[in-house]
Amino acid sequence: MRHDTVPLALLGFGLSALAFSAQPASAQATVPPIVTPAPIVTPAPLVTPPPLGTPFPFSTIAPVPGATATVAPGPPAGGTGAITQIPTLLPADATSPLPFPAYGTPAPSSPPHAVAGVPQIVTLQQAILIAYARSPLLAQARAQVAISSAPLSLAESAIFPLVTGTAAQSHTHRESTTVPSSATGAVVGNLTSPTVTTNSLDATITQLIFDGGRVAAEIRSARATQQASVATYQRMLQTIAFNVATAYYNTLAAQRLTQVSQTTVQLDLVQENLVSAQIRSGTAPRSQLATVQLPTAQARVAVVRAQAAEKVQLATFANTLGLDAASYVRPKDDVPALNALSGTLAVTPAFPTPSYDQAITRAVALRPDLTAAQYNVVSFQQNLIFQRKGNFPSINGSGTYSTTSSDAGGGAFRNAASIGVTLTVPIYDRGVTRAQTALAQGQLDNSVALFQNTQATIQLNVQTALVNLVSAYAALGQTNAELTTAQVNLRSTEAQYAAGVTTLPLLLNAQLGITTALTDEVNAVYTVRLAEQALLFAEGANAAG
Repeated sequence: MRHDTVPLALLGFGLSALAFSAQPASAQATVPPIVTPAPIVTPAPLVTPPPLGTPFPFSTIAPVPGATATVAPGPPAGGTGAITQIPTLLPADATSPLPFPAYGTPAPSSPPHAVAGVPQIVTLQQAILIAYARSPLLAQARAQVAISSAPLSLAESAIFPLVTGTAAQSHTHRESTTVPSSATGAVVGNLTSPTVTTNSLDATITQLIFDGGRVAAEIRSARATQQASVATYQRMLQTIAFNVATAYYNTLAAQRLTQVSQTTVQLDLVQENLVSAQIRSGTAPRSQLATVQLPTAQARVAVVRAQAAEKVQLATFANTLGLDAASYVRPKDDVPALNALSGTLAVTPAFPTPSYDQAITRAVALRPDLTAAQYNVVSFQQNLIFQRKGNFPSINGSGTYSTTSSDAGGGAFRNAASIGVTLTVPIYDRGVTRAQTALAQGQLDNSVALFQNTQATIQLNVQTALVNLVSAYAALGQTNAELTTAQVNLRSTEAQYAAGVTTLPLLLNAQLGITTALTDEVNAVYTVRLAEQALLFAEGANAAG
């Protein structure tokens, strides 16, 4: 029989004795006596580990930069190795950035640069304000408001009088006119001057009196279009705020996941030391060291990949703020330290979860895109009226005052004035009004359909956001339980392995459970934050309109 194995019957007896001795006196009195197992023929004696002088130097383990997992100060009672303490993930802005990559040759890249006037660590509100000031999308939306305001000013100009002034000067040269004498036939001379200069000044005023309401409909249509553009600008404010919040929490999640990868390396080193101690004591074969070193190497690879994902998210965050992707700007973490003792208490709901009816009522009142769709319907309704009145008669009043020279030298001015009313009756326009009316009707039908689609989209947005928020809260509670269970399982398995009563695969599986639980916890925490922002965005309440 191999010296590093223990008969199962003997192990079972030992575990039962340990469990019995750990109970209080009152509990021990009620436990039936333990039946002594039948003697085993030639049992293999436990090998006493050789004296090593000093315990395995756990304190000399080189920690991974930024790792927060710790080990118990000294080996557990009755064995060798170390018991992992509860891993803690600090807030993302409370840790120092690691060199990239953390393992291997550092990348030949320039460090991020600070931006004048922009803090290096920003809150969510600060980040949104920076994006408002720098985002090209918001500048484009402002330009669209200015563009939509021009047709309104143009339409309103038709109700004001039109005043024009004209100054003209002309020089006319003509061939001399001669007349022969009636008696002798000789030329008498010029009857007119060959060059005539004419000067004139004119002022004309024209005022629309009646057109059947065509101009009024055009003004209402242009004003509704302008208001729709303003509402679209307000929705862009909310969209930018939501994009910033999404990048904000995605970046924090990526930073915390890097911490998870670092913690995994540290925990894997703890398991390496535990196996090394067992090998030194002669209770584990040396081949198990290579088995336990593989997860450590894989965890180091995961750290480098997590660092790359974190840097991509940091660049995306800076870009969302309208900054250079290499700018040094990091989000301030609003989630405290995470471990198996915090869980749901670490993230309190930002607001009470509303019912669907409450949320949809807020969305109808606050969503600017719904307002924009309503104004677009009004605009096309008024445009249809405007086009239908294309064949209406119109009445315009006009008055003119002029002064014009009357002699050949451009002098001797004479005044003239006129006032009148003009009635214009369209008789035949070759079908232009009919075609424009059909086009306006089609545009109106389309805007009504878009308005109905916007309503349906808002209903779907609100319902989806509510479901995701409730699911995120529930998942957070479950991941907290998962992390607590994984922690207990790892510590128990480590103690069992140190006592030689469990196998290395079970220890590695418990270690993997901690990593999975930490990853789930981080994802759940920031999924809650993202779900809250998604509901606010669906309601139109995430930014001032």
